[in-house]
Amino acid sequence: MKRMFGAMILALLAAPAPAVDGKAIYEDACKKCHRSGVDDAPKAGKKTDWEPRLQRDMEILYKSVIEGKGAMDPRAGKPELSDAELRAAMDYLVGLVK
Repeated sequence: MKRMFGAMILALLAAPAPAVDGKAIYEDACKKCHRSGVDDAPKAGKKTDWEPRLQRDMEILYKSVIEGKGAMDPRAGKPELSDAELRAAMDYLVGLVK
Protein backbone atom coordinates (compact mmCIF):
# COMPACT_ATOMS: atom_id res chain seq x y z
CA MET A 1 0.00 0.00 0.00
CA LYS A 2 2.82 2.40 0.89
CA ARG A 3 4.52 1.73 -2.43
CA MET A 4 1.34 2.47 -4.35
CA PHE A 5 0.80 5.70 -2.44
CA GLY A 6 4.43 6.70 -3.00
CA ALA A 7 4.16 5.96 -6.70
CA MET A 8 1.02 8.09 -6.92
CA ILE A 9 2.78 11.01 -5.21
CA LEU A 10 5.75 10.74 -7.58
CA ALA A 11 3.43 10.62 -10.60
CA LEU A 12 1.64 13.76 -9.45
CA LEU A 13 4.91 15.59 -8.84
CA ALA A 14 6.24 14.57 -12.24
CA ALA A 15 3.10 15.63 -14.12
CA PRO A 16 3.44 18.92 -15.97
CA ALA A 17 1.58 21.86 -14.50
CA PRO A 18 -1.55 22.75 -16.45
CA ALA A 19 -1.11 25.68 -18.82
CA VAL A 20 -2.37 28.99 -17.53
CA ASP A 21 -5.25 30.38 -19.59
CA GLY A 22 -4.44 34.06 -20.09
CA LYS A 23 -7.76 34.74 -21.79
CA ALA A 24 -9.68 33.33 -18.83
CA ILE A 25 -7.65 35.47 -16.41
CA TYR A 26 -8.31 38.52 -18.62
CA GLU A 27 -12.04 37.78 -18.67
CA ASP A 28 -12.11 37.47 -14.88
CA ALA A 29 -9.71 40.16 -13.71
CA CYS A 30 -8.88 42.59 -16.52
CA LYS A 31 -11.85 42.91 -18.86
CA LYS A 32 -13.79 45.33 -16.70
CA CYS A 33 -11.25 48.11 -17.24
CA HIS A 34 -9.41 47.09 -20.40
CA ARG A 35 -12.57 46.59 -22.45
CA SER A 36 -13.73 50.17 -21.91
CA GLY A 37 -10.45 51.97 -21.22
CA VAL A 38 -11.63 53.28 -17.84
CA ASP A 39 -9.02 55.35 -15.96
CA ASP A 40 -6.77 55.39 -19.04
CA ALA A 41 -6.41 51.61 -19.15
CA PRO A 42 -5.20 50.62 -22.62
CA LYS A 43 -8.13 49.01 -24.42
CA ALA A 44 -7.86 45.37 -25.28
CA GLY A 45 -7.09 45.00 -28.98
CA LYS A 46 -6.53 48.72 -29.61
CA LYS A 47 -3.04 48.88 -31.07
CA THR A 48 -2.61 52.65 -30.64
CA ASP A 49 -3.22 52.30 -26.89
CA TRP A 50 -0.61 49.55 -26.60
CA GLU A 51 2.11 50.83 -28.96
CA PRO A 52 3.94 52.96 -26.35
CA ARG A 53 3.82 50.08 -23.88
CA LEU A 54 5.07 47.56 -26.42
CA GLN A 55 8.25 49.58 -26.86
CA ARG A 56 9.15 48.62 -23.28
CA ASP A 57 10.55 45.33 -22.11
CA MET A 58 7.84 42.80 -21.23
CA GLU A 59 9.29 42.55 -17.71
CA ILE A 60 8.21 46.17 -17.14
CA LEU A 61 4.66 45.33 -18.22
CA TYR A 62 4.62 42.27 -15.97
CA LYS A 63 5.87 44.39 -13.08
CA SER A 64 3.06 46.90 -13.69
CA VAL A 65 0.33 44.28 -13.41
CA ILE A 66 1.96 42.59 -10.41
CA GLU A 67 2.75 45.76 -8.44
CA GLY A 68 0.01 48.00 -9.81
CA LYS A 69 0.30 51.19 -11.81
CA GLY A 70 -1.81 54.31 -11.98
CA ALA A 71 -5.41 53.40 -11.16
CA MET A 72 -4.70 49.67 -11.51
CA ASP A 73 -4.43 47.92 -8.17
CA PRO A 74 -1.58 45.49 -7.54
CA ARG A 75 -2.29 42.06 -8.98
CA ALA A 76 -5.18 43.61 -10.95
CA GLY A 77 -7.16 43.75 -7.71
CA LYS A 78 -7.07 39.96 -7.37
CA PRO A 79 -4.44 39.10 -4.74
CA GLU A 80 -5.12 35.39 -5.20
CA LEU A 81 -3.69 35.42 -8.74
CA SER A 82 -0.19 34.03 -9.13
CA ASP A 83 2.57 35.80 -11.02
CA ALA A 84 2.21 33.16 -13.76
CA GLU A 85 -1.50 33.90 -14.12
CA LEU A 86 -0.90 37.64 -14.28
CA ARG A 87 1.86 37.17 -16.84
CA ALA A 88 -0.43 34.98 -18.94
CA ALA A 89 -3.13 37.66 -18.88
CA MET A 90 -0.59 40.28 -19.97
CA ASP A 91 0.66 37.98 -22.74
CA TYR A 92 -2.94 37.54 -23.88
CA LEU A 93 -3.56 41.32 -23.97
CA VAL A 94 -0.32 41.99 -25.83
CA GLY A 95 -1.09 39.17 -28.25
CA LEU A 96 -4.32 40.93 -29.25
CA VAL A 97 -2.35 43.79 -30.79
CA LYS A 98 0.65 42.01 -32.28
